[in-house]
Amino acid sequence: MTQTSPASENKIQSNYTNLLFGDREDFSLEHRLFNSVCLFAFCAAFLGSITNIILHLDIILTLFTVFSAIVYSGLYYLSRKRNIFAPLVMPFIYYSFIILTTQWFLNAGSEGPVLFIYLVALVLFVIITEKLKRILVIISILINLLLLFYIEKEFPNYITGYENEHIKFYDISITFLFSFILIYFIVAILVRNYHEEKSISASQRDKLLNQQKQIIDSINYAKSLQTALLTEQNSIKKIIPDHFIFYKPKDIVSGDFYWAKKVNDYTVIAAADCTGHGVPGAFMSVLGISLLNEIIRRKNIKKASQTLEVLRYELKESLNQSKKDYSYYNGMDIALCVIDHDKKIIEYAGANAPLYMLRNNKLIEYKPTRNPIGLTPIEIPCQNNEIEYESDDIFYLFSDGFMDQFGGDEGKKFRSRRFKHMLLELHDKPFDIQKKIIELNLKKWMNNSFEQVDDIMIFGFKP
Repeated sequence: MTQTSPASENKIQSNYTNLLFGDREDFSLEHRLFNSVCLFAFCAAFLGSITNIILHLDIILTLFTVFSAIVYSGLYYLSRKRNIFAPLVMPFIYYSFIILTTQWFLNAGSEGPVLFIYLVALVLFVIITEKLKRILVIISILINLLLLFYIEKEFPNYITGYENEHIKFYDISITFLFSFILIYFIVAILVRNYHEEKSISASQRDKLLNQQKQIIDSINYAKSLQTALLTEQNSIKKIIPDHFIFYKPKDIVSGDFYWAKKVNDYTVIAAADCTGHGVPGAFMSVLGISLLNEIIRRKNIKKASQTLEVLRYELKESLNQSKKDYSYYNGMDIALCVIDHDKKIIEYAGANAPLYMLRNNKLIEYKPTRNPIGLTPIEIPCQNNEIEYESDDIFYLFSDGFMDQFGGDEGKKFRSRRFKHMLLELHDKPFDIQKKIIELNLKKWMNNSFEQVDDIMIFGFKP
């Protein structure tokens, strides 16, 4: 004998319920529940009509239940076939109240089976309503029942009773049995839908977790590539022995980058803040590093401002930016220094990124050109600054991430005033201590209450 597997049985049951109540691709869970409620209401009215005919109950009651079966079948048709849901919920409830109240008077009141039907109706109404409507419906049922009990007590002649106890017994028994079966099927459908939704949710969660893992793995690999492109700390140490780099990306990869190279007798240092952070910013940073390598090594440009102008041109060419397309900005803010150690001169040029110099406990700010590297409506040539430095001078290049960080007692930005004050307090300390102080100040400012809002990078050095 051929046996049906559990999987086949579940598939058959699923196809059967989908046929009656609709599948989840076409109907929401709430809509499918309403379809089931309409169908059960039709079955209750239909079987109630048959019971009334068999037991020869009041003809008006029988006609009313037959009419109700027709109404519920129409609501089921509109909901299941015409895909109408929300506009039908309250009419269904209003009409059900009319049916219950009428049955109370025509079917022996509290001595009849109407209380069982009220119980079923309460379950159905709770299923198809939500939040405030659900509370209002429950209150309405309780008020309706209290009024009916009061009317029955004060005006007993309004209630149509049974002809004999035999009919009463069968009517109540049949209604109770059907109500029990109906509630059983309702609960079974709810449990089935719950397990189905839970299974689908678990599957979607596993799928999302797998996709998230793949994305994070890809970004981590991108981080390794970006880290490889950044100038190595050992290389920077050979070029500039006295320095520190505080580098704290907001995400796994960063839109900020630092860059340092020895070109002939010159040392070139750059610190840039690319558009965005995370993956978009990282793409721009990789492009910026690649372009700087090409410009410095192959074109042997020594002047700081000229380097930034060539970088601007190469960046626009690489991104195929139209001269008239200003709908979005892809570029970077950057500060670049060219150090001539023999002449003790630093050439500085900046595009929206200043240079701070600490000398004799004073902070001197070299302002940048107010123009980014990238496509802008008006391109302002970068100015070149020549600075004769002394042996104790300390310079700082940085992105705006630290100054834009929210924190403190009032949740405000750190701002440039606090940033300058912080550098004035720590500049005379060893560079490794400076880095630790900056990190501690950032933690204290954020105080575990604020998320990092942008990539943070500070490059301090002594020529």
